[in-house]
Amino acid sequence: MRRRLLVVALAAAGLAVPSAGAAGRPVSLVLDWTPNPDHVGFYYAQAHGLFAQAGLQVAIHAPSDPSSPLKLLAAGRADLAVSYEQELFFAAAKKLPVIAVAAVVPQPLNSIMAIEPQIHAVGDLKGKTIGITGVPSDYAALDTALRSAGLTRKDVKVVSVGYNLLPALLAHRVDAVLGVYRNVEGIELQQRGLQPTIIPLDRAGVPSYDELVLAASSTRLRTDPAYAATVGRFVHAFLLGTAQAIRDPRGSLALLRTVTASSERFLARATPATLALLAGPHGVGCMRPADWQHFSNWMHTQGLLKDAIPATAVMSTRYLPARCTTTG
Repeated sequence: MRRRLLVVALAAAGLAVPSAGAAGRPVSLVLDWTPNPDHVGFYYAQAHGLFAQAGLQVAIHAPSDPSSPLKLLAAGRADLAVSYEQELFFAAAKKLPVIAVAAVVPQPLNSIMAIEPQIHAVGDLKGKTIGITGVPSDYAALDTALRSAGLTRKDVKVVSVGYNLLPALLAHRVDAVLGVYRNVEGIELQQRGLQPTIIPLDRAGVPSYDELVLAASSTRLRTDPAYAATVGRFVHAFLLGTAQAIRDPRGSLALLRTVTASSERFLARATPATLALLAGPHGVGCMRPADWQHFSNWMHTQGLLKDAIPATAVMSTRYLPARCTTTG
């Protein structure tokens, strides 16, 4: 049944359907980080034979350096990579030949969090201390969030704590943090018996964006028909794997236990929380050019980009199913 579904999907997309006995084409995928519930679609497709049925032999790698996936992709040392929407724009500004071909997590995870009971909204941060990692995008997101509540950076105290955001919050060195994920640190805080206020960035004035995306080499897509066909088959198998994982939370949890280093207790909460986010507002894998352009314009106005970059320079819907272009 899975093979029939995949064959139908590939045929409908005009992609070559591999024979059952065909040798798989090797494909290397570099993740953005160590394996975690965000990546369940890749591992589900691999474990349930969806990649193999698409004629692919997929090797999934965690990066030794989290800043390297797009660089490895651009250099031809990886066939595909997982990265962040904003990183695709930064890569375009640096002329790296990479392009997003599908959403992995099609909505923001990055959030503002607080554990003080009197903080329920961005407006409650007035006079409070906010911890950030210190990267430029943090300041841009914070300024936008504060402005949405009628505040400015002068109304708060901003402290750069690097990547010790959760320890700083738990030690009460800061009253709130920005740069933490609702399906990671949000879960960890809840498992400590706390009731955190969690405000995803798109609910704080920042344009909605795709937190994680699947990227391919734009040069190879343009010049190598075999690579383009491989990317098409990979995307369809990955999206089918994600859709099946969403419908199979128990199986997804059992699978993630075998590929991640996270504790059983954390995975039991983080897995269903993540699965609930993977369909996004427009469907599994879908990306919307208008949303990407809005985010590009925001990055430009916030000084993160010298010029607004056209969405079509950093993302392509060519390999996505038709449903992605027919949703509202």
